[in-house]
Amino acid sequence: MPPRHGHLIADYGRDVTSYLSAGIVAAVGLALLIAVLVPALRRVRRFGTTAAVVNTRFSNQTGTLRARVAALRIAIRDRTRDRVAPAPAHVPSVRRGRQEEDRG
Repeated sequence: MPPRHGHLIADYGRDVTSYLSAGIVAAVGLALLIAVLVPALRRVRRFGTTAAVVNTRFSNQTGTLRARVAALRIAIRDRTRDRVAPAPAHVPSVRRGRQEEDRG
């Protein structure tokens, strides 16, 4: 009598079913992961764009402030120079002539 392999066919059906169910669970998990990651990545991209805009505006404001401070420093320096007029130096040796001539 030839050996019967009916039990092998039944076991194969159970193995395929376990792989199939694992594949379905993996596919559903992957779909859920994609469904969660896509909106999260959009939010991250939007945040990056907003951060870049804020950084640009802050840099522009800082640059404008630095330019104003530099202009004020120059204006104060020029105004101080105008008020303090150079006075002629009072040096006694200038009135007597050159000292080398007095040496004899």
